[in-house]
Amino acid sequence: MQEAQSLPPGDERPSGSAPAPDSDDDGDRKSKPGLVLPQGALRWGITGFVVASLMGFGVLFFLSKDLGASLSAFKRFDPRWGLVCLGLASMDWFGGGVRVWVLLKPLDIRVSYWKCVEISGATAALAYLTPSGAGGGPAHLYGLVREGVSVGRAAASNFASFLVNITFLSTAGLCAWFFGASSTIEDLRLPVAHISAARMFEWTASGFAVVVAIIVVFSFNPRPLRGWLIKTFGRGHRMRLLLRWIHELHASLLIYIRKGKLALLLATLSGTLHFGGRFLLGWAVLRGFGIHAGFIQVVTIHVMLQFLLTFMPTPGGTGVGEVLAPALMKPFLPASLLVAYTAIWRVFLTYLTVLVGGGLLMRWVGADHRRSTAS
Repeated sequence: MQEAQSLPPGDERPSGSAPAPDSDDDGDRKSKPGLVLPQGALRWGITGFVVASLMGFGVLFFLSKDLGASLSAFKRFDPRWGLVCLGLASMDWFGGGVRVWVLLKPLDIRVSYWKCVEISGATAALAYLTPSGAGGGPAHLYGLVREGVSVGRAAASNFASFLVNITFLSTAGLCAWFFGASSTIEDLRLPVAHISAARMFEWTASGFAVVVAIIVVFSFNPRPLRGWLIKTFGRGHRMRLLLRWIHELHASLLIYIRKGKLALLLATLSGTLHFGGRFLLGWAVLRGFGIHAGFIQVVTIHVMLQFLLTFMPTPGGTGVGEVLAPALMKPFLPASLLVAYTAIWRVFLTYLTVLVGGGLLMRWVGADHRRSTAS
């Protein structure tokens, strides 16, 4: 705990004070966001996402062996259920906004709920555009820093959000496993190295637990990490800035321990909105095709599917999801509906968020680029 009281030389502030923002005054914060998302990286992410999606659907069309029947199947979807699917898809944004907003309160950070919704949508979009959702964290940081939040406190909020998400998702995955989803995927082989879906779930869950444990250890006891960084890279300006961010992350996490337990609980419960829409979406698309299937069985399968797609090595699980989803849903659907089902499910689950959230990110990045160029 002593580490919370020490700061890199030149960054001392009174003990117990909140981490300072990165800029000197509120009026200058948005003009100097402190973090930059390169436009080229976003374009490459979108390109990779589109290519992987086309490849996945190409494989799916090839396996369907009846292109005409697959295309005509789209006409069978009831557009009224499309509105239901749209509502479920929007729960991702609004539930994520609740999570972001709640987790900012213990850090005494004031960002409007609607801005938190935008940050949640942009975070989901960049997560879908990067392998294993790796871009979600930087987008979360970028959105908060643009609102004047210091990098260290934004990192603490992002880390807490990360833990909350994986806690909810892991709990949901265990519940799905308990309710029999494992038997559904036990004999299913993924189109990635021909590994069984059940084995992939075990590997990703175990690997993720190890990564989280390492992050937690260094976050709550940053002394070994700071010592290694100083010994390896010295005390230059950039390193001093990084050490300050590590201190702010550490100090903010201590705040969550002291007075943020309720916020962590509420943020975890908000996962019922954030992830609930994704879990229910598959069942709603089935109903749109007039198919009545067991609610619990379909939802538990999609819980497992979401966990697997989260850690796929393609942007948003694209390419894999287009093949894995119809394989899982084959017991409920005639072959002629598999392509249409998968396409509509992916549109509401992923493509709308990528379109809207990605557009929002591009607007932010463009505005920041013009502002920095003008200055």
